[in-house]
Amino acid sequence: MDKHSHVVSTFTLVFIFLLSHTTTLVSAEEDPWTGLPLPPQLTLEWRNHLQACQDVLTKECGLEVYHSVLGSHVIGKHCCQKFVEMGEVCNDDMAVALGLFDKYKIVRSVIRVKSLRKFEKCKGQ
Repeated sequence: MDKHSHVVSTFTLVFIFLLSHTTTLVSAEEDPWTGLPLPPQLTLEWRNHLQACQDVLTKECGLEVYHSVLGSHVIGKHCCQKFVEMGEVCNDDMAVALGLFDKYKIVRSVIRVKSLRKFEKCKGQ
């Protein structure tokens, strides 16, 4: 996997978490969950990709994964199945995207590591 593909993969997990808090597409101006301005790296193509990931994961399961990665919540069996169905590329992409927000930059490496661990744990169920 080349560097660009890896970066693209990571963005998905992060934005799935963010998109899981809304049923609409993310606007070009701000994220509907945090109200923060969207990082300029998030192009329309990226937002569409992340929305497609979110559509597989679902809002409910996106919240479970988000609270598990950033807290101590346990991902239930149904949401683990949806998480794995969404795929590792989307997981990685969302983790990267979340780390682009100023609020999460300080913990972006933790987000990536924890999201991968949670994904692998769900894959093993």
